[in-house]
Amino acid sequence: MSGQSINFEKSMVCFSPNTPIPQRATTNELLNMKVADNLDGCLGLPIPVGKKKSNAFRSILNRMASRINSWSKRLLSSGGKEVFVKSILQSIPTYAFSVFLAPKGVVEEIHSMMCRVWDIQLFNVALLGRQVWHLIHSRDTLCYKVLGAKYFPDGNVFHPKNSDKPSFKWQSIAKAASMLHEGFGWSVV
Repeated sequence: MSGQSINFEKSMVCFSPNTPIPQRATTNELLNMKVADNLDGCLGLPIPVGKKKSNAFRSILNRMASRINSWSKRLLSSGGKEVFVKSILQSIPTYAFSVFLAPKGVVEEIHSMMCRVWDIQLFNVALLGRQVWHLIHSRDTLCYKVLGAKYFPDGNVFHPKNSDKPSFKWQSIAKAASMLHEGFGWSVV
């Protein structure tokens, strides 16, 4: 547990149009949160993410391009450029990459912006790996309970059940879990 708690005055709940009205009322009564018709975004990402996943990352790409343009007017040594790329640019997509697996086109666009100084896809998978780690080791969290009930009811993140329309968040975590699982090995101490 992080020690943080939910601020119900700042929190909202958004229901799918397919959610029955009695279920909405019960959930709303239980959570005691404001009901939103749509969520404009959370920390720079649109919610929900639509079919065109790359659109969710457009604001991040624009912010990175803007930051590069503002810094390109300065004369920086190669060391200064590396510090800029790794400290300033790396911080912009961090939250989005810890939540969603970036589409290949987005990764390629960021790669070209950063002149391939930094392996952004590996960074994206590493941040999602932290989500997998938390799902393995923090079974009492709301995230584990919600995702576990829907996608891995047996408690094993690495062997999820098939789902008709998994969320983009779960698809991202499952892909990262699969990539991490391939790299696991045994160590006898």
